[in-house]
Amino acid sequence: MKRMNEHLRLPPLAFSALFASLCCLPPAPAAAAEGGFEHFITRSGNKLMDGGKEFRFVGANMPGLVVPYDFTMRLPERMGLATPWEQEDALKTLAQMNGRVVRTWNLPMRGPDEPPQPWHYVLGPGQFNERAFVTIDHLLALANKHRIRVILCLSADAGDYLGGIGTYAAHRGKKRAEFWTDPQLKDDYKATVRFVLGRTNTVSKVPYLDDKAVLAWQFGNEMHTATTNWLSEMAAFMKGLDPNHLVAETRHTSGKPHLIDPNIDLLTRHYYTSYGKVGDDWAAACRAEIVSIRGQRPFFVGEFGPYVDGRTWTADGAPAKLRGFLDACIGMDGMAGALLWSMYFHHEDGGFYWHQIFTFPSVWSYHWPGFPSADAQAEIGIMREMREAAFRIQGLPVPPVPVPEPPQLPAFDRVPMFSWRGSAGASGYDVERAPAAAGPWTCLAQNVSDADTAYRPLYSDTAAKAGDTWFYRVAARNASGVSKPSNVVGPVKVREVCLADELQDFSRAAAKSDGLATANEYNAICAEYLFRAKGSTNDWIAYTMPGDIRRVRAVAFFPGAVAGPVLAASPDGRVFKPLAPTRIDRKLPPTPGGAAGKMQRTMATYAADVPAGCRHIRIQWTTAMELDRVEIRYPGGP
Repeated sequence: MKRMNEHLRLPPLAFSALFASLCCLPPAPAAAAEGGFEHFITRSGNKLMDGGKEFRFVGANMPGLVVPYDFTMRLPERMGLATPWEQEDALKTLAQMNGRVVRTWNLPMRGPDEPPQPWHYVLGPGQFNERAFVTIDHLLALANKHRIRVILCLSADAGDYLGGIGTYAAHRGKKRAEFWTDPQLKDDYKATVRFVLGRTNTVSKVPYLDDKAVLAWQFGNEMHTATTNWLSEMAAFMKGLDPNHLVAETRHTSGKPHLIDPNIDLLTRHYYTSYGKVGDDWAAACRAEIVSIRGQRPFFVGEFGPYVDGRTWTADGAPAKLRGFLDACIGMDGMAGALLWSMYFHHEDGGFYWHQIFTFPSVWSYHWPGFPSADAQAEIGIMREMREAAFRIQGLPVPPVPVPEPPQLPAFDRVPMFSWRGSAGASGYDVERAPAAAGPWTCLAQNVSDADTAYRPLYSDTAAKAGDTWFYRVAARNASGVSKPSNVVGPVKVREVCLADELQDFSRAAAKSDGLATANEYNAICAEYLFRAKGSTNDWIAYTMPGDIRRVRAVAFFPGAVAGPVLAASPDGRVFKPLAPTRIDRKLPPTPGGAAGKMQRTMATYAADVPAGCRHIRIQWTTAMELDRVEIRYPGGP
């Protein structure tokens, strides 16, 4: 399925035309406003208030709601803005978790030497991309519908991968540090604030100033170098434009003095084991911050990452340790809430969005309700503890997770290998087929995870055979029950079937060498695909099919020079003859740092037709290589 916000690479002469079109695009068609809130969130002393009731929360950061999720590696095919369907999946997820607050991330800004992209919100000082801002319009309309409050982050100091304070400075030929003091740069930032706060939602028709779904405006992400004078000036400017909404501080470094300013309502800190001066006892760090505030403002944890590092956080102990931290937060007077970093949501083309946390080897964004494929980061337990704490902090009993809604199954034909649009809260899916649209239906597979495969088809019907005609449907399940079935797709006239091995384990292989091991560390350097078979020279893996093989395709990643594996075929499984595959190389960008350092991989894709009569394939390593995926196409059947 082609994404609306696909990456563009433009020649210089096309720049001005696209620039004009981005500024002048018509708004999206209006949709009726749904839901909504009775009150703005206000502050009283050290508490947030929803009318006459204290407002407290456990929620999440979801940067992908408003920015291209792949903001560190910038793989072109992943640099798109979330669609309304994806945003709604995210908010349904939060609603199931009782996560009543979500924080976004900085608004991407075009650099002065960059071509404009559909995901650039700020095209230059005082110049804005209408189409990108419609993404926020949809988010706020959906936030009202699902009763989620939004903290909207306006720029960035740390984490400015897509543009931030340095980009504002670059447009004026100034140094990054001048952002806090230069009158022109301050005016440029104010122009963005004025545009955002003065905007009227093209979807709901509600002015942002009047939208109660906005909990607070935040100056930017981790603006730890911001001066007190700058913060006071910008807070007063925001309050002058919008007295209805709160303003949230942005400096995240533990132990530094808090700014008590009449126009700044919320104070915050971020907690990770990799951040200096935080320490292992986050609860004690929070108490110290609250004591230093002396009851003058509410405090919230703007980000925290309970990431398995093998020392402070272990896979076995992380859920209990997280419970202890969240219980401590719940028990602190003056603690408004805490936001997990970070969560992502379903991709409308199937499966989830993925995002590597580069600080740690085997950590990526969390997915609800947690999956065995993320046992390395204790995802199931962490998601459970987050949901339970989100109810406890509001003094509510923890209800069962609702039965999932039916998934959606896009059309496909010829090869029964497909994905579906997932259901929030589903732990797995049942795949069924029938000879007619009315049935009778047979279950092909039960409890198939949509978190085992990234950006590729989720399921392949290897029980079909060429010449068959079938109808397919999918149902979602979790501990509370099974959804109604999806829509029916068919008739699917099968031309061939495909065994697709993502190498999560070796169960699909007929045999392998002893030296092979599975790996899923540093997935981002491997285009964020999840599992690989890691080996070296003379390692091998073999497959046996029930019918003659027509074609084989393999994807591999190389840490150094590409030395292709030997792909060979055999009719009897004893004598193998090498194939002559085509090869396509793609050198991926290096990582930005963290535990991954500056690791870099080359992705190589091999494909070859197979001589008639061969039912066996062997892939042999000729150097250090991680085999990522194997596809073998054959007529199918026993």
